[in-house]
Amino acid sequence: MVLVLSGLGYWGYLQFLAPGTDDGGDTAVSTPTNQSPTTITAEGQIVPLAQANLTFTGSGTVTTVVVQPGDLVQKGDTLLTLDVAEQEIALRQAEAALAQAQANVQLAEAGVLAMETAVSAAEVGVAAAEANYALLAADPTEAQLALNEALVGAAEANVGLAIGSQGVALEGSSSAQIRAAEAAVAAAQAAYLAARDQYEPVVQDEAAPAEDREQAQLQLNAALANLQSAQAGLDEVRAGASSAEQVAAAGGVQEAQNEQLAAEADLALLLVGTQAERLAVAQAEIEAAQQQLAEVRVQVDVAETAVMQAETAVQEAQTQVDAAQLALEKRSLTAPFSGTVADVLVAVGETVTAGQPVAIVADLSGWQVETSDLIEADVVAIARDDVARVQVDAFADQSLSGRVVEIAELAAEVRGDQTYVVTLALPESDLPLRWGMSVFITIERNQ
Repeated sequence: MVLVLSGLGYWGYLQFLAPGTDDGGDTAVSTPTNQSPTTITAEGQIVPLAQANLTFTGSGTVTTVVVQPGDLVQKGDTLLTLDVAEQEIALRQAEAALAQAQANVQLAEAGVLAMETAVSAAEVGVAAAEANYALLAADPTEAQLALNEALVGAAEANVGLAIGSQGVALEGSSSAQIRAAEAAVAAAQAAYLAARDQYEPVVQDEAAPAEDREQAQLQLNAALANLQSAQAGLDEVRAGASSAEQVAAAGGVQEAQNEQLAAEADLALLLVGTQAERLAVAQAEIEAAQQQLAEVRVQVDVAETAVMQAETAVQEAQTQVDAAQLALEKRSLTAPFSGTVADVLVAVGETVTAGQPVAIVADLSGWQVETSDLIEADVVAIARDDVARVQVDAFADQSLSGRVVEIAELAAEVRGDQTYVVTLALPESDLPLRWGMSVFITIERNQ
């Protein structure tokens, strides 16, 4: 039996498997002259041109459902919304933090301006101290000496004038001043009597027009006021200078004497030359001014750093505002493209979680086919733009022509086989195609 089976196997190999040549040789391989067509078949289903299972990025309670299945929507139309109370609070807090950060920037910039102003003032102080030192170190000029001598003379004259004014205040008014004041009183009294004789009858006449009586009273009051003023002037002249005026006169004398002493001291310093102590003081003033300038410049650097930190805080706060605004916007679910609402999976009041499908939107303006069982051995024989015959199970007596528009790069395991999804475009058709209808696809290619 072994020998028989071995002989049958060898005979079968020679008849069906062993390569041959045109002249019957045992080792030559024949080369086909014509390619044979390859038929590839697959199953699939009708799908829309585009579809999307819509989800929220966060959890919450559905507050509105704007659409229902079958509604046509445009890209960006609102479909559903979630509660936004928490997101609105977060947005208001972020906006308040941004406003505070912006105010801090303005405050920091004001600090920089103040420090820069302080630097300018410190630089002026250094220049003034150096100029004072240079003035002290230099010998006095003839013009300086002449100026200081003139100041001493003017101070002496002011002392004499102040002493004279004090004497007048202490001696009181002269008889001539008193007689002049008495004459002014007498004139004012005569004018008052004349006014009284002229206007008092008019004032007392009730039959006279009201306007005339008012004008007469005004004239009478003016004459009386003039008399009272003249009398007060006479009383003041007779009384002489008040104690306050006498104290002021004495103070004026003392002030003038102090000014004279100061002018004489300055002149004496110029005449004796600059003292070493004064130069040391002036040098110390220069060093103090320079130290102040250095400290203020450091404060400028600190203020500028504060500005940069405040500006960084503004950027961070703006990022928080943008994030809060985006979180608020994501509480509304919008259509990713124009199409038809295929299904709404939740209702108002329902709680949803992040990633949970809530609605399906599809572009039903056209149809295409996706294969479901095309294995790896067949997909390598297919290329884009290959033409296929598509047989819809629901319309067995009619077929459509499809064209390969996409071949998946990634395989999916289906019942132990590595399958690839191939998408075919369908032409417009009068057939009432529906999403999910089963189809049988046949592709013929020459290999």
